[in-house]
Amino acid sequence: MIDLRSDVMTLPTEGMLRAMTTAPLGDEQVREDPTVRALEDDLTGMLGQEAAVFVPSATMANQIAMLCQVERGQEIVGERHSHMFRYEAGGPAFLAGAVVTGLPGTAGVFTGAQVRATAQVGDSEHRPRTALALVEDTHNVSGGRAWPTAALDDLYDTCDELGLAVHIDGARLFNASVALDVPPDRITARARTVAVCFSKGLGCPAGAALVGRADVLAPARRIRQMLGGSLRQAGVLAGAARYALRHNIARLADDHANARTFATLLAEGGLPVDPADVDTNFVFLDVASLGLDRGAAQERLRSHGVLWSNAHHPGVLRAVTFLGRSEEDVRTAAARTVKALTTA
Repeated sequence: MIDLRSDVMTLPTEGMLRAMTTAPLGDEQVREDPTVRALEDDLTGMLGQEAAVFVPSATMANQIAMLCQVERGQEIVGERHSHMFRYEAGGPAFLAGAVVTGLPGTAGVFTGAQVRATAQVGDSEHRPRTALALVEDTHNVSGGRAWPTAALDDLYDTCDELGLAVHIDGARLFNASVALDVPPDRITARARTVAVCFSKGLGCPAGAALVGRADVLAPARRIRQMLGGSLRQAGVLAGAARYALRHNIARLADDHANARTFATLLAEGGLPVDPADVDTNFVFLDVASLGLDRGAAQERLRSHGVLWSNAHHPGVLRAVTFLGRSEEDVRTAAARTVKALTTA
């Protein structure tokens, strides 16, 4: 069975497991874990920021970023299908009492002009004051699309002018960096906060970090404690993350190449896939246009030895390439997919 449901299916390599078992350890809650401290220093340098906090998940990193910057009743603006808006269990409303305003985007990208037209930057008796603009890069629901740097610069310029914070949900930030062939800080240096995840394409079993300006992150550790995210000998996980930063970023280009190969083979086999939409490691397949519902399509695919997941969009399936899936795997999966969906 070739499992392409998500890049969260990655497993630690032997080298990563060695890094985990040999990492120096201490009590992270009192800042005595040297591996966590080293990881946080690595991240501030890579992302052009001042401070970092290691956390269990990118969802927690996003929520802490919000709680550090958004007061109850204030507004967050972002693309309407952003992960933080749609897939974090209502965290902005439940935890911060925040209003979320979803903007229509193109490939996950919205514009500074949209923010200018939407934001309430002064106090009003009737409207929530806008505090934060949220960028998800890469954008999951749009198919792992990366924000072009010109679009990001436009948003930063607008938010600077309006006095709004920018938070980057960078669960797949390093995919964006590799796809655009720019260093990560080209994307993140102007943000106030950035969330990064280690358990997707970077291949770690768990772990994430919130990185940002030191003054903004001043309450982050207290909030992490409040949310139950404080850790003890967290160097076991931070060791995996440090290994990933050294060894697994450049190789994301292999995942992207495999996704393009996969999409091209599917299109050549007559399936409704557009390889031009593949920026990184996601491939979308519109099975509704084949007259199939997703459940039936997935059963056919499973019976032919390949696993896809549901995309956000009705009638669309998603495949994701990642560490542990070779070019041979995706070529085999493409042949199985074409056979499964084109044979009566």
